[in-house]
Amino acid sequence: MDSDSEQAFSLLADETRLAILRVLADSPNEPLTFSELRERVGVPDSGRFNYHLGKLTGRFVKKSDAGYEIRLAGWNIVGAILGGAYTRGDDIGPVPVDPPCPACDGQVEATYVDEHVTVRCADCDKTILDAGIPPGVLEGYDDASFPEVAERFVLSLFSQARDGFCASCRGRMEPRLVTNTDELAPSDVCEEAQAIYSCTRCREELIAGIGMAFLDHPAVVSFYYDHGVDLSQPNLWGTAWRDKPTLTVVSDDPLRATVDFVVDEDTLTLVIDETLAVHDVERSPAS
Repeated sequence: MDSDSEQAFSLLADETRLAILRVLADSPNEPLTFSELRERVGVPDSGRFNYHLGKLTGRFVKKSDAGYEIRLAGWNIVGAILGGAYTRGDDIGPVPVDPPCPACDGQVEATYVDEHVTVRCADCDKTILDAGIPPGVLEGYDDASFPEVAERFVLSLFSQARDGFCASCRGRMEPRLVTNTDELAPSDVCEEAQAIYSCTRCREELIAGIGMAFLDHPAVVSFYYDHGVDLSQPNLWGTAWRDKPTLTVVSDDPLRATVDFVVDEDTLTLVIDETLAVHDVERSPAS
């Protein structure tokens, strides 16, 4: 962490300052005067309150003739607090998940332990999903709804990553193709190809099967929709990925690979490079 970031976080090392941000966040369209803000925060000492408010003004709080308002940086702090502030008490699960395991047709179960969701086959122990989720995401949902809520949250993280934004620090995400060996030759089929999104600013990294990288590609969305699958709905461990997409290397200089999505007797093929950019699309038989 650089010195500027350390200084910014040091400004928040006081309950009064966090309370100021919470109060301003509760009044997003209503600038508050000094007196109104102090009264709502509940600090009787005007001098002490002015000191703490001054530390926030400029970076986290905006001052104008109308009063004080929260800035975007302040919104992010309040959002982080709310995202982790709520707890559901006990851990969740295991909760049965449909459909069955794509590897063995066994029962798939979802658990939430220590702010971590895991979706795993109870029979063959295949892990389908493993991700950290702030407890605030699950607040207000019952246990039966937890797997779908978790899936929608994870899908939103990958959606941001595919658009190039880190969900943690808003930095730039760089995508890359990773195979199970560094020595794949043309015509080699890679069964464990992965899409990895790495933040250039923080250490955030998202890893998924190669199909996840193209979940919102128009050709893929159309292909599955033609087969009765709406990819705008949760499908991470559902019917869309029962037949896992396969990757085949076409050339190594420059790297080109095909990703085949197969449903029934219909195949959609994407030609991609090492940055997961799509260079060509083919469908057989043609629709």
